Amino acid sequence: MGKKKSVVLIVLFTLALAALLFLCFAPAFPVQDGIGSYRSMIKWVKQGSDLDGGYYSVYYPEGVISKEEYETLVVEYAYAQEEAEETGEPSDLEDPAANYKAYKGLYLSTDIYSEETGVSQSFQDEFAKAFRAVRARYEDMGYSDYSVRLQDDYAIRVEIPKPEDDAGTGVNATAQSIFETFASSGGLIFSDSDSTVASKNVLMEGTSRYIERASVGNNPSGSGYAVVLHFTKEGRQRFAEITAELASSASDGSTATLYVYVGDDQLMGAGVEGELNQDTVSISGQYTTRESAAADAAVINSVLDEDDVFDLKFEAPEYYSMTPTSGDYTALAAAIAFGVLVLGMLVFSLVKYKGMGLAHLYGFLTFILALILCLALIPGIEVTTGGILAITLVSAIMVSCNYFAFGNIKKEFATGKTLTASVKAGYKKSMAFTIDVHIILFLASLAMYLIATGTVKFLALIFTLGIVASAACTLAVTRFCLYVFMAQPKNKIAFVGFKREETEDE
Repeated sequence: MGKKKSVVLIVLFTLALAALLFLCFAPAFPVQDGIGSYRSMIKWVKQGSDLDGGYYSVYYPEGVISKEEYETLVVEYAYAQEEAEETGEPSDLEDPAANYKAYKGLYLSTDIYSEETGVSQSFQDEFAKAFRAVRARYEDMGYSDYSVRLQDDYAIRVEIPKPEDDAGTGVNATAQSIFETFASSGGLIFSDSDSTVASKNVLMEGTSRYIERASVGNNPSGSGYAVVLHFTKEGRQRFAEITAELASSASDGSTATLYVYVGDDQLMGAGVEGELNQDTVSISGQYTTRESAAADAAVINSVLDEDDVFDLKFEAPEYYSMTPTSGDYTALAAAIAFGVLVLGMLVFSLVKYKGMGLAHLYGFLTFILALILCLALIPGIEVTTGGILAITLVSAIMVSCNYFAFGNIKKEFATGKTLTASVKAGYKKSMAFTIDVHIILFLASLAMYLIATGTVKFLALIFTLGIVASAACTLAVTRFCLYVFMAQPKNKIAFVGFKREETEDE
């Protein structure tokens, strides 16, 4: 390779790396005349609740209240009694002690629980069905780490990582929407009546007879996301009929609206301008985050089977923030520790391998930047403590494979070959081992990703992406950079840190 060509390639590659480093790590700064601000790609990487905290909520079914709410009712009743004695007018409040009985850390209505007969079997059965449905909804969200568990037998405690804040106000509207949406009970209904109408005109009930599943897609008409309904053959025909009826019933100049409910809770609404006769329909316009669309899709999927539909009502859930389960500064400490290890490794590479270490520096930076871009841009990926371990491990594999190749190059040079021949022979001897290691680890991590759930699933996904990036940067980028850099120095042997008894200019 000529020196001029190598200079051009070095400059272009360096500028590209510098630009990507800026995009990934630059601190926030105002843009658009102060209207917005730039956020680096590293800030786009979503963290699990063990690193970034999250939110939790407790679902109380109708007839079940917390100890705190019971004590509030007792206080309110006592004040009402005092006021009644002072005014001589009877109180409208009933004695909570007559309506609720203590059960573990909860208070259950006397309609469903008595100390003699225990909790009614009908309530137990309905609550068990509701718990399975709520758990399925959160499972369908694909969180890296979450928890859905019973609290005192008849309340459901849910913990989730922080969703993206679509409001930008510090109040996470997406989290609030998810908790509220997943408390919905009843079946799926398509209607032309809005939420203010008590008696809905049911146009179609959403069951597996009509709908195969719901998924998340991009908004076909602009930014944002959409809920995609996948119809059966019969469902497609029925949906075409009701949309045709809606469009024809609209007055001139107006657009009819189709509303989608789960029980009494409205999920979404969409304008209908004509017959929609197609296998899939995207409903958009209200989803600014992927998770808000995924939540509605998860609820729809959970009620397609009529056996999974429950009628038990839940109180409107309140949500609360959680601190990171692994500590407030775990993510920062891990980032600092990883940075120190990387810096030490790069210094060691440059000192020990000279020019080959410089090629390794370019290859490793490319590897890290590619991994960050994958974590930031692929929807749904969350980095947890396990993910950090996966990144560290795959980084060590990439470094080890480069060092293995450099060692083989040095051995080939020691046999008396020219430097160029040594590089070719060294990489040739290293290639089979490097490819085998990456293929084996790729298949193992891919298998784990396909069968695992939760934290392990995301660990395997991050490891899989890292292995692909490692293979590309080890076999192609580092080797390419070494050839480009070797075209510049006069004394190429000294450039890579090799020595011979007889100096020769290669």
